[in-house]
Amino acid sequence: MRRAMPRDFHSIVAEIVEFTGIDRDTVERTVWQEALGTSTLAPDAAARGVTPHVFDDKMEAFYRESSAFIFEGVVYWARPHRQRWIAQALDRIRLHARRKGVEPPALKILMFGDGTGSDSLFLAENGLRVDYFDFPGSKSFEFAAKRFEAYGVAGDQVRTLPSYESCLTGAYDVVLSFEVLEHLPDPMAAIRDIASTLKPDGIALITEAFDGVTDDYPTHLKSNLRFAGKTPFMFARANMALTWYSRETTFKPMEFVKRSRISLGDRLRLMRDVRVVTRSAVVRNILRARRAARAFRA
Repeated sequence: MRRAMPRDFHSIVAEIVEFTGIDRDTVERTVWQEALGTSTLAPDAAARGVTPHVFDDKMEAFYRESSAFIFEGVVYWARPHRQRWIAQALDRIRLHARRKGVEPPALKILMFGDGTGSDSLFLAENGLRVDYFDFPGSKSFEFAAKRFEAYGVAGDQVRTLPSYESCLTGAYDVVLSFEVLEHLPDPMAAIRDIASTLKPDGIALITEAFDGVTDDYPTHLKSNLRFAGKTPFMFARANMALTWYSRETTFKPMEFVKRSRISLGDRLRLMRDVRVVTRSAVVRNILRARRAARAFRA
């Protein structure tokens, strides 16, 4: 019988202890902090001398060396709204398979930036085959690889990729990237790379938090605030058309399809989508209000 993914306090603690070797008392305390909404990323980043919201060598080392991403990732994934993202993505993947006239396991799927591997495990649990990529050599990557082995899916249903370049094959039917772009120093380049991973008419399922530059998330880059609310337009620049987005969880996830080029019709549909245009304006207004509040406090 295949083991179940952890969705409650005790199973989360047991899995983190099993795959990290961190003592149970520390794991229990840290999981409680995360469950109560108290970030463990921020104090660990500060202790390592990371400048919040700025990508540099210390930030890169933080991604590689910190176990805080394991706690944040596993606990956050267990929240119902977070699981809803991947459940909706699964529905879109199955729809894409029907349109292509194939069974879902026949699709070639890339999970780009899956951290602790929970989304990859969920898709494998539902019969799909996935290539997993995250920061090679990081604590999160090592944790995910151990999970794949323990769940009995390594090498068959979930394959770990050794390098960024190994993703860029143009061989994928589907790529998923959840809450990754806001961490990257050049998200537009990453979007072009996402397009390059896909076959013609392949789909990308994306979430982002460009506007989430807060004390709790020191790895969200301040330089990316200018992209907040603009994601559909950024993908259009990479010849990827917005074809669907979740209305239940405010644009998380969004679906884009790879075109040979973006047509005038694609551009008009995007500009006429009241929700897309309104969201962009609302996000800009929120950011202006935040800047004004910070200036007032100063």
